[in-house]
Amino acid sequence: MKSRRQGEEKYEYRGSLEEFQLYGSQINDKRYAEYEVDPFNQYQNFLYKRALFGLKMYSPEEIQQMTDARKSRIVKLHRRSQKILNVYKQEAVNKITNNLFVKYFPNSPITKALVGELNFTDPEFVNKIDFKMLGISKENVINRLIQEKILPKNFYDLKSITLHE
Repeated sequence: MKSRRQGEEKYEYRGSLEEFQLYGSQINDKRYAEYEVDPFNQYQNFLYKRALFGLKMYSPEEIQQMTDARKSRIVKLHRRSQKILNVYKQEAVNKITNNLFVKYFPNSPITKALVGELNFTDPEFVNKIDFKMLGISKENVINRLIQEKILPKNFYDLKSITLHE
């Protein structure tokens, strides 16, 4: 960190990325910042969020206007998708731990037992590790939900529609 000059405040950053922070990155003499772009349209995101968050994605007014049958259908879909994704997370954890055991204890009988036959998942156990930490992307989640028939087969081909819900 550089020393402060006359008249500079304590909170002003004077590190190695000072220029980047002040002026951004320049490529071909154009300054820009890269943003993550969601490749999915509004309707696809709606279906995805409904499966992941259930009734929590709706406002209280929207929930009040829904029929009981619709609420029940959304809750069932949400519970089923949570169970599926929970098992998916456990499978990812098993894969990571199996790789660790094979790497650090390749000749151990415990490793052979864990890696060979015991790829166990428990649908009742709630895995609280987030997707990012497990290296699971939004596309991976969507593919699993399509595979399990939570999202439609043509999910990637759906066009944006006006939601009248």
